[in-house]
Amino acid sequence: MTATSHFTQPGLILAQILPTKCRIILVIALTLLAPFTHAAPKSQAPTVTAFPVMETTLQQKLIALGNLKANQSVDITPQINGRIVALHLKDGAKVKSGKLLVELDDREQAAITAQARIAFEDAQRQLEYMETLITRKAISIDELKAQRAMVERLEAALQAELAILDHYTLEAPFTGTLSFHEQSIGALINAGTVLTTLDDLSTMKLTFDLPESSLSHVRKGARITATTDAWPGKAFTGTIDSINPRIDPVNLTFQVRALLVNPNLQLLPGMLMRTSIERPGEQQLVVPSRSILFDGNRRYVFVIDEHNQVERRTITTGQSIDQYIVVLSGLAEGEMVVNEGAVKVTDGRRVKVLEEEQPVLSSNPVQPAAADGLL
Repeated sequence: MTATSHFTQPGLILAQILPTKCRIILVIALTLLAPFTHAAPKSQAPTVTAFPVMETTLQQKLIALGNLKANQSVDITPQINGRIVALHLKDGAKVKSGKLLVELDDREQAAITAQARIAFEDAQRQLEYMETLITRKAISIDELKAQRAMVERLEAALQAELAILDHYTLEAPFTGTLSFHEQSIGALINAGTVLTTLDDLSTMKLTFDLPESSLSHVRKGARITATTDAWPGKAFTGTIDSINPRIDPVNLTFQVRALLVNPNLQLLPGMLMRTSIERPGEQQLVVPSRSILFDGNRRYVFVIDEHNQVERRTITTGQSIDQYIVVLSGLAEGEMVVNEGAVKVTDGRRVKVLEEEQPVLSSNPVQPAAADGLL
């Protein structure tokens, strides 16, 4: 085999003018380099999957923490000093409105009330007799008026004594559930001593704070969903009952109160609940999370045109939705972006699309974004 079969004419000329030993070395070197003089074959287009930029309606939510209170709650407290003679309290019992709960020793007050009643009835009897005398002009008009004033005064004194007598018995002001008590029959108690509490648990009040920016998204009667660690996996529903008309100037928040129906008495006063308020739906564009690549603080995707050529496109993103991300700017509905295989693609390169994937979103996909706030 001759050297001319392995290298070009300039190489042959050089080989002829060199000494024999150098000529042999040159021939070997050119022979080894010969395969690299041919053009390298073009690399194949990378295979990727495509995903259409889709517009969907997002049911956004406001998230907040709040504490429960009973719809009605009262401390069972005597208004006077006294000794307990009867207790009709049972820890955790349900009682109806008007149920007698506590009786104090009222013997002295009952006697005073009886005296006031006798005095009133006697004055009333005298008044009736004097009214018969006035027709015969046996007494003057002034005497009759004086007797009427005495009757009214004694009646008022009787009503005052009856009111005091009523303080010796404590009744349930509304239907509710009693808490624990630590009292015993025979105990002396002072006015203002809390004997037990009564809570109306049929409906619960949930009060929570929301940021000022969400004021336009909250309205009276709006539906809310609340959860608590005490009942994992269970959601309680209610409606917004009132909105505080004042904004806290320090925290820039306002209070909202919602009512939750509590037929099974699973909710109790003091519970911490996580509240979710649905906001009006908004149309947003979404793409898969894995389609988005990062360049520092910038985010970009590769858009596929009709010739399967990709273009690097910088985008602005929003919140996450399942395995998708909201795109705020940079893309239009219907454009195809690279999904799987994005790391193999460079700007302007042609790709081979294996398949076009269709988005699958849950019925209520939005997870609370940081902007919504957890108070």
